Parts: sequence; structure tokens; C-alpha cells
Amino acid sequence: MLWKFYKHDPDICSYLMGTMHLATKEAYTYADIAKKYILKAAVYAGEMNLGESVDEDLTSFFLSPGGKLFQENFRPKVYKKYQTLVRKCYDISLDDYKRYTPFYINNLLAEAALPAVYHQPLDQYLWEFAVHNNRITTGVESLRDQIDILQNIPMDYQIKAFRDNMKNIKAFRHKLLSINAMYADGQYRQLYKSTQKSMGKIRNLMIYDRNKKMANAIIRMSDEKSSFFAIGAAHFAGNKGILAFLKKEGYKIKQITH
Repeated sequence: MLWKFYKHDPDICSYLMGTMHLATKEAYTYADIAKKYILKAAVYAGEMNLGESVDEDLTSFFLSPGGKLFQENFRPKVYKKYQTLVRKCYDISLDDYKRYTPFYINNLLAEAALPAVYHQPLDQYLWEFAVHNNRITTGVESLRDQIDILQNIPMDYQIKAFRDNMKNIKAFRHKLLSINAMYADGQYRQLYKSTQKSMGKIRNLMIYDRNKKMANAIIRMSDEKSSFFAIGAAHFAGNKGILAFLKKEGYKIKQITH
């Protein structure tokens, strides 16, 4: 999940790392090697600038538009069934999140499905390590970029995704555990395939369009200073992935294992 890339001289390079927004044991598989190479770079760039989010109540951006309540997306009998299922499996009350979008609730359940071993997600941990070690910190995307993307996910897609997860909640958890294991095993190609398949009609919005924009930002920033880029692991593989884009621009890429 870690690469160096350069145009001519391998000693004049920057670094790429695939990350997870999770606090599982598997998510931290590459944390120590990441810290080693963060210290070799002048700049640490997360997928987004986490410094921008310090004074923001991020959950406010996931409130349902027009004040629509979550349960209004379903027939009362169906919603009651979902309530019971989620409380039984995750000890979470859907009524506590009735003002939020299905996308937000889906993410909440995904995090609850995976056992947190550490007190913060990997991407936050690496950001704080970079700050503590006086690296210049920034984001490949801005907070506004990410919010605009998430708020453009069609509501019908969000509702369908939630319904699908509720149809087979064991399969939902199994899929998450599988992605978690793929990450620990360094299977970034399989992780990408699984993620892009699950995205369906929003894969352009969530993956492909962002890959191109992020790759351009990576090139611009790495031309200025040696940088360490920490980006979600699903963005690297495939012929529209960040690695392919950099190769097309003439960069050499070498995987780092130690």
C-alpha cells in the first residue's frame, strides 16, 4: 500500500500510500512503515485537509435536505423492521439519527460492523503524526470538495444502498470484513474492484472523476516539494486509477515494502 514515484532521479521522489478511514487492526498494518517515509518528505497531504475540519461540525453537512426524516423514506412497517434489526446487530437506534441522510447512516453502520482496536482512524493518526513532526500539512482535496461530492450522491441511490444492506445484514458485514482483510494483505487491485462494483452508478462521481483531479493535484504538489500523499486505497488500481494516470504522465512507480 506504499509507493514512491519520480520522473528521472529515484532519489528525488515523493510517496503514495493507500489508507483506510478505520481504526481496525488491519487498517494499521502499514502505519509504522508510513511514518518512516512521512519523515523523508517535506509535505504530508491527506485525501482532504483535516486541519480544515477542526472548527467544523462535519455531521451538519449530512443532514437530510429539506428537513426530511430518515423514516419517511420507508413504509412504517418496514422502518420498524429496520429499527429492530439495527438495534439487535449494532446496538444503534436509528431514531437517534433520524435527521441524517441514508449515506451517513450507512457509513455509521459500516464503522460499527468492524471492531475498532485503536482510538482513531488511520488517516487521522497519520495526519497527527505529520503535524507532531512539523511537516507541512495539506489536502489533495479540500473539505469543500469532499462535501460537494457527498452531497451530490442521488438520494434514490442512498436509499437503495441502505435497503440492500438491510436485506442481508450478514452479507453486508462479511463484505466489509473482506475489504478490511484485502487491505491488510496489500490486495489493492481486488479492493478497488470490490469498491467500484459496489458503487454502481455513482462510481464516476466517487472514484473516476476524483482520481483524475487528485492525480493532477499530486503532480502539482510533488513538483514543488517532496511529498507524502495518503489517499483512500480504492483510488490507485485500474486503468482510471491514480497509478495509471501517473504512469501515463511519464512517472516511474516503485512499490515500497520495508
